[in-house]
Amino acid sequence: MPKSIDSRDRLIFALDVPTIEDARAWVDRLGDSVTYYKLGLEFCMGGRYFELLEDLLAVGKKVFADIKFYDVPATVRGAVANLARSGATCCTLHGVSSIYAGAVPVKGDMKLLAVTVLTSMDKDDIAELGWSGPVEELVSLRARKAIAAGIDGLICSGLEAKRLRSELGDAPLIITPGIRGAGEKGGDDQKRTMTHIEAFEAGADHIVVGRPIRNAPDPRKAAEAMQADIAAFFGK
Repeated sequence: MPKSIDSRDRLIFALDVPTIEDARAWVDRLGDSVTYYKLGLEFCMGGRYFELLEDLLAVGKKVFADIKFYDVPATVRGAVANLARSGATCCTLHGVSSIYAGAVPVKGDMKLLAVTVLTSMDKDDIAELGWSGPVEELVSLRARKAIAAGIDGLICSGLEAKRLRSELGDAPLIITPGIRGAGEKGGDDQKRTMTHIEAFEAGADHIVVGRPIRNAPDPRKAAEAMQADIAAFFGK
């Protein structure tokens, strides 16, 4: 059964830009068509991450802190404890059970999301990491261990979401990046992609969208079109 989530919060726009001026321009451009923003590493390295986070919270937006913490457990625990005081709705971790278990007790109200396998990776990439099986089996293994450690949700391709829903049930949040438009072909670093509706059909709770909105002739119109599709899909 779908979770009780405002349908407009199911679309997360990726603010993958270098400066706060760029980010604020996008927030102004998109207006009320987007209620939820992802702030990732590129923007974090611009030096004004928490200033924008506070700006977004002040106008009622939600923030997904996509930092992908990966370090020794004590370091990740300290980082999560600090971020939990920021007001971010959720953040990402990338690692193993000991990292997750250390972070869970200090997360407060913030949701912790485990990255399973980056959507930019395919079977050749994971073979370099020493995994000889299919990508989806590695995703499944990492997802089960994360949820067992107390993590709230998972970041995975829509291509694996249906399997994870079957294995883990309705409780975990599933957030799916790598969203592309129907018929949109390659040309970027994402390898395991699908459309926004395909992702929801597979069991995603939220989608992270960047290029299909950012590269549209009218980004706000593109975001509103996605919002209309999502509202129709969930009957809201």
